[in-house]
Amino acid sequence: MVYRAVVEAREKIMGNERDQYKRSRDYCEQILLSNPSSTARLELMPIPESPPIFDKLYICLDACKKGFKDGCRPLLHLDGCFLKTYYMGWLLAAVAQDANNQFYVVAYGVVRGETKDAWKWFLTNLQEDIGDSASHGWTFISDQQKGLLPALKEVMPHAKLRNCVMHMWKNFINRFKDLYIRKVVWECARCTTIAEFKECMDKLKQVNHGAWEYLSRFPPESWVKTYFSHAPKIDNLTNNMCEVFNAKIVTYRTKPILTMCEEIRCYLMRRMVNHKRVLDNHTEKLAPVQQKRMERLLSLSTKWMAEWVGDNERKRFEVSRKASKVDVDLIKYTCSCNKWQLTSMPCIHALAAIRKRRDQPQDYVHPWLCMESIRRIYAHCIQPVPSSEFWARTEFTQPDPPIIKRGIGRPKVHNRQKDPAEPMMQGGKLKKSFSVSCNKCGEKGHNYKTCKGAPSNPNWKPKTKKPKKKKESTSQALEPSHSQPPSSTPQQQQPTVPSGAGPTATNVAPAPTRVTRSTIVLGPPAPTGSSKIFRPPAPLAQGPPPSSTQHQEAVHQAPSSTQAATQPQQAPPPQADKPTVSASKESNK
Repeated sequence: MVYRAVVEAREKIMGNERDQYKRSRDYCEQILLSNPSSTARLELMPIPESPPIFDKLYICLDACKKGFKDGCRPLLHLDGCFLKTYYMGWLLAAVAQDANNQFYVVAYGVVRGETKDAWKWFLTNLQEDIGDSASHGWTFISDQQKGLLPALKEVMPHAKLRNCVMHMWKNFINRFKDLYIRKVVWECARCTTIAEFKECMDKLKQVNHGAWEYLSRFPPESWVKTYFSHAPKIDNLTNNMCEVFNAKIVTYRTKPILTMCEEIRCYLMRRMVNHKRVLDNHTEKLAPVQQKRMERLLSLSTKWMAEWVGDNERKRFEVSRKASKVDVDLIKYTCSCNKWQLTSMPCIHALAAIRKRRDQPQDYVHPWLCMESIRRIYAHCIQPVPSSEFWARTEFTQPDPPIIKRGIGRPKVHNRQKDPAEPMMQGGKLKKSFSVSCNKCGEKGHNYKTCKGAPSNPNWKPKTKKPKKKKESTSQALEPSHSQPPSSTPQQQQPTVPSGAGPTATNVAPAPTRVTRSTIVLGPPAPTGSSKIFRPPAPLAQGPPPSSTQHQEAVHQAPSSTQAATQPQQAPPPQADKPTVSASKESNK
């Protein structure tokens, strides 16, 4: 009853999933009617003697298409995420990056599965909207999804491909657990010169040959900065633009297909409006993010010294700091470090030369990073789309939702496997962990037994365990005599009483003892006025009560260790109730 009520309420708010698949063709027609020059294509799977089945949906709004062509850099991020609905499916997206380093969605679509055919159909429609890769020089970065790379090579063979280094690193740390080797992947990927990259790889080869072979399988043009193309003017190593977009629409992916598409369209419309409002108040030449980056690099460039080499244009400099020197050419916008060519933002060496000439650093930045490109991107707007009650009915057959393939038997519970790079959170707190450090080379993640590197200290020697000294056993010193009752312990040794002396309240009270390895030292006697009296077990023989002098000797004169070991301890004589009371009274007096 409760489940049915929840389903009915969900259908009233979000719409019926089955009905929305049937009206998917009407939605595409309404998109084309409200936003002319947009692309909204629907592909169905024909079934004989029955209505067709939904297969694929592709949407590229006119405002997003024109904004990407007018001002975005030619780098596209491709990714797919699964839908959390009854009929399931995958959402494919192509995301770009504007001058302010914010993600910009170009196109998106819904397919039944992440396959080669689905990616090929999506990329074919995308190429028709943005143009051929041979003429525009598109570069794509992806997570190496299923079927994406072969489909991309078929549709756009001239496009440049990049791999997400984050996903490479996650697969890498599953194979190699050494902490030092984990860092090498990012060190190699961030290298901007060939010499620096080869040096890093040679160092990895000496430490771990298997890790070197694993990274050598990937072409360096797909994950190392020094081999990237200079055309996109961007050096992204990760697919974060798609990851951010997927995180923004995570709530939309639980809704029916048409409701989800409308939520995404409205979100993109609001996002473009907000960016236009915020950036209109910015008066600088560069975008806000690029302006902050320029100021940070300017502060670092003061440590470098530029020297003119004597050319006629006065734009060739040798920039140095200590023993490091680079060549900067302000005419070609190049530097020996290769960072200026990759990002179109002057590096610290170029800024040192620009400061030497007293020029404006903003004049040496590519227009793709300026506010003018942002204004061209967000000059277009997404037109509104009315609700489903105003959509016109098409004459074509209404498609049915895709067929769901259910497995035989009870469905298995698939617990989410945590990512290797994901911190192990438990109760909002990080788990306590420790890292092993090597005392040979000083690196973390291994010990000296498995270390293959050179020792940091030339006089290093492996630590050896010293032989443990055998401790003297104290069992003989603490072992009680044969005549002593079994209940007594070394901490509760009773003083020896001469023969003929009876027990009193003072000579039978337990005294604290201090035990050493060789001897047992008795502590001071208990106070005579103690209210608690220790009553020993009944003796075997009777004797006369002890005198006061014998009592004092028994208490204050403890026998030596040799006498205690040779003389057996005699059992105390029997004690009556009356003498005990009288003795206690005398002690109190």
